[in-house]
Amino acid sequence: MTFILQGETPSKKNSRIMNTKTKRSFPNPRYTQWHDLAIFEMRKQIQDFQAPRPCSIVITFYHGDKRRRDSDNGVSSIMDMLKDAGVIVDDCWEYVRHTESWNEYDKGNAKCEIEINEYKDRGNV
Repeated sequence: MTFILQGETPSKKNSRIMNTKTKRSFPNPRYTQWHDLAIFEMRKQIQDFQAPRPCSIVITFYHGDKRRRDSDNGVSSIMDMLKDAGVIVDDCWEYVRHTESWNEYDKGNAKCEIEINEYKDRGNV
């Protein structure tokens, strides 16, 4: 099944804010806002979908500009959101056996496409 989230996917790791008094870090409000909106969008799309166990996830980021971005941070943001939205039980290897990410350029049309399928065992490799 394929899901689409509109807009750029912010990095959870690179957008943390440090409280100078307590020395604790917390997510940037921009990330938190994206996370909450992404969960809302996913729940509208999933209806009664439950990710197969184990599953394979292919994430394609369509960037609206040519700024430098770190792909694995975007993947982490998406995986955390999928878990929090209840699409996957956990992002550990027992549930998600294969992840793949792609980055494309689509001027002014940033989005993320998430494809979740049943994992096909490759045999004893």
